[in-house]
Amino acid sequence: MKKKIAIGVILAFSAVVLYGVLYGYSFLNKINRGKLPKSEEELGIKEPENKDKGNNKVEKDNKIKENKDDITNIAFFGLDARKKGENTRSDVIMVLSIDRKNNKIKVSSIMRDLYVDIPGKGKNKINAAYAFGGAPLAVKTLNTLFDLNIRNYVTVDFFGMEKLIDKIGGVDVNIKESEIKSLNDCLAELNILNGDEADYNFIKEPGIKRLTGRQAVAYSRIRYAGNADYERTERQRKVLNDIYKKVKAQGITKLTGTLSEILPYVETSLSNNEIIGLAFDVIKINSENLDEYRIPVDGCYKPETLTNGMQVLIPNIPLNKAKLHEFIYETK
Repeated sequence: MKKKIAIGVILAFSAVVLYGVLYGYSFLNKINRGKLPKSEEELGIKEPENKDKGNNKVEKDNKIKENKDDITNIAFFGLDARKKGENTRSDVIMVLSIDRKNNKIKVSSIMRDLYVDIPGKGKNKINAAYAFGGAPLAVKTLNTLFDLNIRNYVTVDFFGMEKLIDKIGGVDVNIKESEIKSLNDCLAELNILNGDEADYNFIKEPGIKRLTGRQAVAYSRIRYAGNADYERTERQRKVLNDIYKKVKAQGITKLTGTLSEILPYVETSLSNNEIIGLAFDVIKINSENLDEYRIPVDGCYKPETLTNGMQVLIPNIPLNKAKLHEFIYETK
C-alpha cells in the first residue's frame, strides 16, 4: 500500500518550526519535553542477528546496518485524550523515517487494533501501550515488535489539533451520507467535554464542508462507518493533507502565530538542535518523494473477535516486520 502523499501535520510542523527558527529559540521552548531511556535495552533496540540464517538474510541485515546512519526513525503519536491531562491511548501511531540516502520521507501507519505483546503488560491492542507506560513503553513496543531503532518521539493531542485547524480557518472535506451519524456522535462527545450543548455544530447533510477544528477532529475519529479503521486512517490523511496545504500557504507572520498556538500541545524527546536539523532535512526533500506504508499489510493479518467482545487484528509479526524493513531500509 505504497503511495505518494503530503504528510500533513508532520511536514506542516517541520515547515513552521523552520520558519520559527528565524525568530530564535523562544518558539521551540514552548514545546513540552519528554524523556526516553538512553540504553538500547530499555528502548527495545537490538542489533540484527545474521548468524546461520542464509546468505539472503545476512545481506539484508548488513544493508540495514549500513543504512542506519542515513535513516532516522521517529515515533509519532496522536493522542485520544478524552480529558485534558490524562494518560490515554494513542489514536494515531506512525513511524516517520527520514531517509537521507534515498532523499525520501517515509511514513508507516501502524493500525491501532493490532493485537500484540506489550512488554511487561501481556497481550493487548497496540494503542494501549501509551496508556500503560506513556511514550517510553509505546516506543519500546514498536522497537521490540518490528526490530526498529526508534530513539525519539513526537506526540500531538486532539486539543492541539482542534486549535491548529481553527487557526488556519478550517479544513475542506467531502462528507458522505453514511458518515454523518458517526461524525455527529463523535462531535457530541467532544462538545460535552468542552461544556457545550451535545448537538452544537452538528453536520446536517452530506457534501463538501469547511469543518471547524472540533468537527475535523470528530471526522478523523469516525470508526463505525464504511470499512472501519481502514477508512478511518484515510479520513485522517485527508484532514492532514488539507492542513498541510493551508499552513504552507500562510505568510511568515501567520506561520509564527500558528507555531505559538500549537506548540504547547506538542511533546517530544527531541532537543532544539535535533528539531532544527530534522526540519531542514524534511524540507530539503522533494514532496514527490513522500512514501506511505500501512502495517499490517494485506494478507498478513486476520480479524478476530475475542471472548470479551473486543475486535482486533491478529498480525503475522515476522511477515509484517520483513515488509516494514523492506519499506524503510529498501532491503529488497
